[in-house]
Amino acid sequence: MKGISGKEWVLLSERIKPSGELLVRLGAFKAQILANRGYDERYLDTRLKNLLSPKCIPNIERAVEWIVEAVKRGKRVVLFGDYDVDGITGTALLYDFLKKAGAKVVPLLPSRKRGYGLTRELVSKLERYADLLITIDNGTTAVDELRDTKLPVIVLDHHNPSQELPEALVVNPKLAESLGELKDISSAGLAFYLSALLRHELEGDVDVREYLHLASLGTVADVMPLNPVNRIIVFNGIRLLNYALKGGFNLPGLRLLMERLGMREVNSKDIAFSLAPRLNAPGRIAKPYTALKLLLTKDEKTARLLVERIDRLNEQRKLLSLKALERAIEQAQEQKEKSLLVIKLEEWASGVAGIVAGRLASTFSKPAVVISVGKEYSVASVRAVEGMDIHSALKGLSFLFIKWGGHAGAAGFSIRTQDIPAFERLAEEAFSHIPVEGKALYIDQPLPLSRIDSQIYRELSELEPYGEGFPEPTFLSEPLELKPIHINGQRAVLEASGYRIICWDEAIIKKLSLSGKGGKRVAYQIDRRKLKTLNLVDVEA
Repeated sequence: MKGISGKEWVLLSERIKPSGELLVRLGAFKAQILANRGYDERYLDTRLKNLLSPKCIPNIERAVEWIVEAVKRGKRVVLFGDYDVDGITGTALLYDFLKKAGAKVVPLLPSRKRGYGLTRELVSKLERYADLLITIDNGTTAVDELRDTKLPVIVLDHHNPSQELPEALVVNPKLAESLGELKDISSAGLAFYLSALLRHELEGDVDVREYLHLASLGTVADVMPLNPVNRIIVFNGIRLLNYALKGGFNLPGLRLLMERLGMREVNSKDIAFSLAPRLNAPGRIAKPYTALKLLLTKDEKTARLLVERIDRLNEQRKLLSLKALERAIEQAQEQKEKSLLVIKLEEWASGVAGIVAGRLASTFSKPAVVISVGKEYSVASVRAVEGMDIHSALKGLSFLFIKWGGHAGAAGFSIRTQDIPAFERLAEEAFSHIPVEGKALYIDQPLPLSRIDSQIYRELSELEPYGEGFPEPTFLSEPLELKPIHINGQRAVLEASGYRIICWDEAIIKKLSLSGKGGKRVAYQIDRRKLKTLNLVDVEA
C-alpha cells in the first residue's frame, strides 16, 4: 500500500500481535495500539512513585551541594534561561522553588536579537554580580564563553554536547552513555528533578508536585519522546493544568490564557499547538519575560494584562511569520535541485526563523536553514525532514559557527556574516550525504467509520497523553467517496459517510484528486473534541 504522500503504508496490526494477557486486560483495541508502540499496560501506570531516581544523572548530586551551600550562606544565585518554552518553564520552576526556599535568586533570560546562550560579555558582568550562575536549557556548548571564568557555574541542560565541555559543573543526561529513559528528559524536567532533590536537603515545605505543570509544558513544547518517565511528568502536569482551569489550583496566568483559548479540558495537543506557541511569542518578537511573568504571577489583575499582551504579540508573530514565509518561498523555489534550502532573510525575521524553516522542510521535503542576516553576525535556525539527523551534518561544519546546538530534528547556530558563503558551499556537500530513513506511514489498525462509537472515543482518551514516541493512533478506513466541501492551499474540508474529514498537510492537499469514480481508503485520526470529525493523514494512491 502507498499513499499520495509517497510514503509506504505499514499496517502494524498485521505485523504485531498483542500478548494474550494484554488482550484480556485491555481489550483488542487498546492492546493493539499499546503493542504497536512497544509497551505493555505498565506504561499506563502514571503514578509519581514510578518516576526513576535522578541520582544517576551526571553531576546532579554535586549541583545540589553547590546550590544548598549558596542558599544557606545567603549567596546571590543568577538563573540564566532561554527564550523558548523549555528554557522559560525550567527557569520559572527553579526560580519559584529557590525563592520559596529563601534564596537570593534572580532570573535572567536572553533576547533573540542578542542570540542563544551565554556571551563572554555577559559572563564578565555576572562575575561582578553573581556568586553562583545556573544556566537552564543552554550552556553545554559554551566552552569559549566560560573559559577561565572565576564564577562557579552549573549547567542544567539536555542539548547534545560537543567534544569539549565548558569549565562548569555540567548536569546533562546526554553525558551518560547508559541512562535509559532519563536521557530524554527536557531541561524543565531536569529542573523538576533538581528541585525534588533540593527539597530534601533544604528541608523546606515546598511541594515540588506543584511544579509538574511547568515540567509538562517544557517536555511537550520541546518535543521530548513520551517514554515512561516523560509520560508520568506530562500526565500529572496536564492533570494539574486541568485542576487550575477549574479553579482548584492558583495559576491565574495560565488559567486565563487557557480560558482565552476556549479550553474546557487540556490535553497534550493543546500544549503543543496552542499554549506553547503563545508562550513562545514574546521571546520571538519582543522579550521572553512576559511569558515568565505569566507563569509566576499569582495576581489576577496582572495575569489578565499579561494574557492580553501575549495575545497581541502572538498576532504580531503570525503576521511576521507570514511575511517571512512569503519571502522564503521565493528563494526556495530557486533551490529545488539542491540537497538543502539555505534562505537568507533580514534581521527582523530572527524570531520566526524556526517556524519558517519547519514549514519549508515540510513543504519541500528537504532540510531547511533560515538565516537572519545581520551586519556583522547572523543567526540561523535549521529544521530536518522526517528520518534525518541534521545534528551530525552541522557538527562537521561547527568550525564556522560562533556557537551552535540542537537535536537531530532541529538546531540553531550563530555565524559571522562574512562566513555565510563558505557555509552555503560546504553545507550543500555535507547535507547531501546525510542518510534518510525510509519514509513510511505506520497505521495502527483498520477501523471502518461505521465502527467508531462512544467506546472508541473513551478508550482513545484513556491512552492520553500522546506525543513524540507515542503518537496519536492512525487508522485505515474502508474505501470512501471523498466529497470536497472547502479546499484552499492550507486546509481542506472533505465529507464521506457522514463525517467531516479535515486535512492540514499542504503537501497532501496539493496532491488531492477528487475527480472520478471509485472509493479511496484513507489513513486518518479521530478528533475526540468534535463528533463526526476526522483528521486526514494520507489517501490511497
